[in-house]
Amino acid sequence: MNRDMFGTLPDGSLYTKRRNLWTRKPQNVVTYQGYECEKATCGLKQTKNYLTQELFPLVGSVGRETHFTVSFDYIYIERQRGTTNPMSETYPSGYTTNPLESKYWFGHIPKSGNIMLINGEIWRHHKYTFAFNVDKGKAVTLPIVPAYLRDVDADLYIRNIMVTYGDEDYPYTPAPEIDPTVVIT
Repeated sequence: MNRDMFGTLPDGSLYTKRRNLWTRKPQNVVTYQGYECEKATCGLKQTKNYLTQELFPLVGSVGRETHFTVSFDYIYIERQRGTTNPMSETYPSGYTTNPLESKYWFGHIPKSGNIMLINGEIWRHHKYTFAFNVDKGKAVTLPIVPAYLRDVDADLYIRNIMVTYGDEDYPYTPAPEIDPTVVIT
């Protein structure tokens, strides 16, 4: 067996350490400073979390023991912050079914990296490692939002989004679901 093999995903496909779990196809694609990227614009008293992907169908009901790393390149241009809990950060969370309630929200446990986006007109690389704060087998959703914007007047340019198991930041490769020619060796 290849030493890079990590395991098997719930759908039966094999998983290697460098496999990108981000299978959402790009939206709002623009060219900015010479790079093709996605653009998100947010305003005061607005929430922009269209950069969302549900990981549950790919990874199953994992818990605190499973670490993920989200990484991407971005330019974040913030013109003004609002006063109603403004956010510009990576936001992994989810829900579980609680016998006493219909749904129970859980957040994440930071492991390494910075959750916040940095304002500026230069391309930056963002890496954040986390675990979902839930017992294994309890989650019914595991959404990841690489860049969650709320109550900020800002533009975000983002490219090369990658979500992997573990705490390593691998060079970007698209998910096989997006580019079937991708071969991870």
